Amino acid sequence: MAFSKAFERELNKLFRRRTDWLRRRLGKVGAGKPPNFGRKQVTSGIEKLQAIASDALAHQLARAAFDSHVASRRNYRIKGRGPYDKKERFEKWFARFKNTKGLIYAFWDRYGDCVYVGRTGAHGSRPSSHFDKFWFSRVRRVTIFDVKGKSRVPQLECLAIHHFQPKLNVNRASIKRWTKACPLCTTHRYIEDELRSIFRFR
Repeated sequence: MAFSKAFERELNKLFRRRTDWLRRRLGKVGAGKPPNFGRKQVTSGIEKLQAIASDALAHQLARAAFDSHVASRRNYRIKGRGPYDKKERFEKWFARFKNTKGLIYAFWDRYGDCVYVGRTGAHGSRPSSHFDKFWFSRVRRVTIFDVKGKSRVPQLECLAIHHFQPKLNVNRASIKRWTKACPLCTTHRYIEDELRSIFRFR
């Protein structure tokens, strides 16, 4: 309910900016100068609405869609002293999963917050490549998600980013032509297309 009210509030704010000139023309007594309204304001408003939609759907749609396409999950608690020892121990544990069609992995810190989400193909070499990163010292646990079908891997990575909200992921997952689209990103594009259509400029 809170997300719905926040979305409606931001949408009304954008609409009031768009129609201020008309209401003033028809006799509205406004205090101060008319608010600015242009492409910059529309883009800013759309970004705010997309952020609200993302927060609203991240714990519902993203989680449900993610869980429905995950075959299994395994947790590994980081062990060892120093990056080399930690990597060696992890790779020994991880070796049994390398022949799968695709995996999603997530790194977690001591507080249970997600640090980073990534994906790997059949060779399974990417998770341990992060052990040398400057930020890896804060990682305490790794979760490996086995995905149902190779074409779901990019979609599941994107859904995991929406759902777990990792601190270090900057960009969403790259989607190839043959892969499944992320439903949240599809919703974001729909919101943008609809609002740009409503608040379009000549």
